[in-house]
Amino acid sequence: MFDTAIFYDVENLLKGYSFSQQLISNLSLADVLTAVGETGRTDGIALQRAYANWSDSRLAVMRGEINELGIDPIQVFGFSREVKKNAADIQLAIDAIDIAHARPALQVFVIVSGDGGFAALAKKLHEYGKTVIGCAYRKQTNRVFQAVCDEFIWIDDPEEKSANGEDSLSGQDAAQNSLQAELHHPLNREVFTDLKRLGAFAQGTAIAKTREILDNYAQHPSGKKQLTRNGLDLTMVREALQYAIPGFQQSKLGFPKFGDYLQMVCSDTAFCVARMPQKPVAVILRTQLQDDWESLPVRETHSLDNYRNILATGVPVLRLPPPGELLVLLYWVAYQGRNEDLGNMIDRASLDCPELSAAQIKGGLLSLISIAAFERHPNDAALSEQTLSLKQELRTPEAMLQALRGSARDKLGRILAVEERLFEQLLPGTATP
Repeated sequence: MFDTAIFYDVENLLKGYSFSQQLISNLSLADVLTAVGETGRTDGIALQRAYANWSDSRLAVMRGEINELGIDPIQVFGFSREVKKNAADIQLAIDAIDIAHARPALQVFVIVSGDGGFAALAKKLHEYGKTVIGCAYRKQTNRVFQAVCDEFIWIDDPEEKSANGEDSLSGQDAAQNSLQAELHHPLNREVFTDLKRLGAFAQGTAIAKTREILDNYAQHPSGKKQLTRNGLDLTMVREALQYAIPGFQQSKLGFPKFGDYLQMVCSDTAFCVARMPQKPVAVILRTQLQDDWESLPVRETHSLDNYRNILATGVPVLRLPPPGELLVLLYWVAYQGRNEDLGNMIDRASLDCPELSAAQIKGGLLSLISIAAFERHPNDAALSEQTLSLKQELRTPEAMLQALRGSARDKLGRILAVEERLFEQLLPGTATP
């Protein structure tokens, strides 16, 4: 049954219209859609609408993804280069109420925004008997809107950088104040009164800290009670972990879903990630598993999917197509790429290379941009307004491939010990078409 409508406030996702190059390059509506599916509250997506000034050239890099995800782009002319609030918000709210009346079979309304103005919309949808799910960046979310939603999904902020060892706290009082300010779940506030933060973010330290946090729950009376009954909600565990490891994102370790990461962490421990029918995924003690609980399978760290997920997160952003498709794109860039802007380059490559999807073309070109393969003019303009010219030393498919291999190997090596067999499957060493 298709019972869900999703409304994307693109203005809010871009944090206004003076958005950074990193944000527009890393923003993925596919990731948002995946996060919505993970809630277990949706049976099927009936409609999706995204509100923005789609005529603006800087949004050209999103056109392919919008089409492939089946999202209807809703033109909002008030969404302009100047700071003009509420243009997309008002149209989105009107459409949501209209659809709630016109299509009573739709029971779940997902609002992808952190804007406090949508609190009133959520309350009105509740009057009509609808379930409301909010979805936004943690630091960009209005607390009132969060509180009135039936569930809230935190999505990774494309602009946030991983901790680089520079995080420090000035004394015990400051640490305690910061802890209480950032932990919102009541059980977290009760369990973690002295949670220490890490400086470095790497696979080994993240896993050890996560297990320490789970042990803290088990050693606390309230936490143990939760672990033996309905389990710990994953959003609560994520909140504690994101405080303990500033900049933590499980995708940086190769796991697209937080549940996948936790299941790997819980292997060979007293904990496991499981679910009951019609219930959200939770962390529970293995000794409490009954026939009605389903334990989730462990996802391997060393796999092509995980390597791709690591490369697609953080800087440089390497969203690489499969080897065959990547080589097609590299040959096109070497021999057909001209001095033009990114939007036109994506459009021409789509026409010349019908075997490539828009997402593969966008991902490959942004990967080359991320490793500085192009000269970009003018330097002070937004990416979508710049002219891209392939650097002289990278004007062959082989040179581009070797540059991508070097960047990919360096990035993976900062997280884990790279398995050469997998790396060669990800990026073969030769550029033979």
